[in-house]
Amino acid sequence: MNMDRTLKLSKQTVDFLRNFSTINKSILIKPGKAIETMSINKNIIAMADIREEFPEQMAIYDLPLFLGALSLFKTPMLFFPDDKKVIIFDEETKGKTTYYYSDPDIIVTPPEFNPNLPDKAIEFDLPQQDVMQLMQAAKVYGVEDLCVYGFGGEYSICVKDKKNETSNTFSLPLKKVIFPAGSERGDFCFCFKVENLKLIDGTYHVCISKRNIANFCSMSHAAFNYFIALEPN
Repeated sequence: MNMDRTLKLSKQTVDFLRNFSTINKSILIKPGKAIETMSINKNIIAMADIREEFPEQMAIYDLPLFLGALSLFKTPMLFFPDDKKVIIFDEETKGKTTYYYSDPDIIVTPPEFNPNLPDKAIEFDLPQQDVMQLMQAAKVYGVEDLCVYGFGGEYSICVKDKKNETSNTFSLPLKKVIFPAGSERGDFCFCFKVENLKLIDGTYHVCISKRNIANFCSMSHAAFNYFIALEPN
């Protein structure tokens, strides 16, 4: 067995892939040390640099099934015999299974784009505890919107139903707010759908662009980013 075409996935990489499977059940993994995905609706992109280097392209149509196959093994190893399949095996138990790739053309993949967002409106930190509280409040109140507000010099983030003026609301003050050069400090409201915030646990630095897209950059995992579309006001 060619060891140059064999690798062991770290728990962190498996966790990243498990998170990606909530965004799109299919993924195209290209050769190298980066993975990325995009939702079917093309409103969420996630990308991460990983420790391992994939020697071969992998077109995985059913990522939850592939992760389930990994879970069958105590210490799963991946062997890439050719460009059509991967063999998952365990050196200790000698168990193995073969996973065949799908047609890469049927998988939605992110386009080429500049991750350094233009026309930045505001930046702030979003601690993991704040994310957990906001998601819990959205679940308790059954609301669908997460909004970033600026009003009268006060800046907050809240969950609510923006279509209902009497909606239950839970809010927290923004942390470490930055207004990039050229942005205005006036009143504003930027809103997301809660269902689009499929964030892996961690603290994030958030940058919102005036072009209706935001970058959630993980401060807990190096080089892990989400790009999420804002909802129209």
